[in-house]
Amino acid sequence: MKRVAIIAAVALLFAVAVYARIGGGQTYSGGSSSSSRSSGGGSYSPSYSGGSSSSSSGASGDDIGGCGLVFIFLIVAIILIAIVISAQQSTSALTVQSSAEVPPIVDMSALRRFDPNFSEIVFTDFCYSLYARLYEALGRGAVDNLAPYVDKGVRDGLKQYAAGLTSIDEIVIGSFAVVAFRGIDTPWVEADVDFESNYTESRGSAIRRFYVRERWTLTRARDVLSPVPEKAKAQHCPKCGAPLQTRSDGACLHCGTIVRDGSFQWFVRTIRALEKDERPRDLGGSAPESGTDNPTIYQPRIAEKRQDFTDWTAFEQRVRLVANELQAAWTSRDWKRAQSYETGALFQMHRYWIDEYLRQHLRNVVENFKVGHIEVVKIARDAFYDAITVRMYASGQDYTVDENGTIVGGSPIGVRRWSEYWTFIRSRTAAAADAHICPNCGAPLADGQSVVCDYCGGKITTGEFPWLLSRIEQDDSYRG
Repeated sequence: MKRVAIIAAVALLFAVAVYARIGGGQTYSGGSSSSSRSSGGGSYSPSYSGGSSSSSSGASGDDIGGCGLVFIFLIVAIILIAIVISAQQSTSALTVQSSAEVPPIVDMSALRRFDPNFSEIVFTDFCYSLYARLYEALGRGAVDNLAPYVDKGVRDGLKQYAAGLTSIDEIVIGSFAVVAFRGIDTPWVEADVDFESNYTESRGSAIRRFYVRERWTLTRARDVLSPVPEKAKAQHCPKCGAPLQTRSDGACLHCGTIVRDGSFQWFVRTIRALEKDERPRDLGGSAPESGTDNPTIYQPRIAEKRQDFTDWTAFEQRVRLVANELQAAWTSRDWKRAQSYETGALFQMHRYWIDEYLRQHLRNVVENFKVGHIEVVKIARDAFYDAITVRMYASGQDYTVDENGTIVGGSPIGVRRWSEYWTFIRSRTAAAADAHICPNCGAPLADGQSVVCDYCGGKITTGEFPWLLSRIEQDDSYRG
């Protein structure tokens, strides 16, 4: 136990890079931190402190090199001893957890009593879309283009923070969760959502990459009917559904409506910064799996919900096919072959990391990959989608090599075993799990979320094919 505690403490102190396979630790948290944590409130109060701070005590470099290093050593030693003692007194396995309190996940399904079109899957896609569009627009000085979706006070605060920025790029959302939902008995409802992401900020020639945690509060009229999925992203006027184009006064170029609240669609009232660290990208290294032996988290009455689905053999075959195809695409760094098996948002995130491996001349290899037991843990259904979450157990040799074949992380010898929670979605109008036909003309088609029919030329989008992977969550962070 002492050895485990010391290893865990060192990992916590020096932010060792974690395992890298598809869905693993290299999804959004980036490399090591350079300590610029912050918290804030109000419409937008980042309170970011920037990078590393320097002492103003007047000590010379020699003083820092002597007394400073001794002091740092003593602090590290005290922390390690404290963790060892704590581990010895604990009867449970020692794990390294974030200092941030993790709120429970929240069910928003009560909104369907007033809005039968409401879909938590579509709501998640909307939030992903709005987040990426907002920060991309902020980087190019065009945040007011999103006035129909974001409160003026929030936009003004963002613009003040962004003074001097020339762009915000490489936006990757790694985690999203609804942490509060209220107002169901009133004409207006509110949802608090947490994002974890990273992105690069450019100020002239200076480019810095950040890990970010934020909490957004969104509001909307309770009784408004949600738009269909194709119109539910932050790319359309909330009132008329036309492409999002606004005049100088914020009115829609098509219908002339000025949107200042959530009368037609979700509207961002506040953005609160929880944490922001500068984290250079580090794709090497490895760390022990965490949570693989944790008890499985099941949805209440999951056995009863399973009765609504009959062809579990075909579904499990689909899960295994997707897992093997994605792992092969990841190892070969040929992510185009994965596009047929996952949603657009997840594909874009994975493609970013594949491109980053290519840029750094690295390759993450998973050999002898095997999918083991698959457990169905959650089933959800709304007006547009079916969703099934499984806990999938897998194993293989997991390591990273450079362009010369030199191993820079992991091991090609030891077998690593892990489990993850994978969520699959399909359209409610989808065909059987093994069908591949165009819903426009009935001709045979390849699998895919976004393809063009060779026969009729129709574009097939957003879950019109069965069981696309939409989300990967680690088993030490999955909340149900």
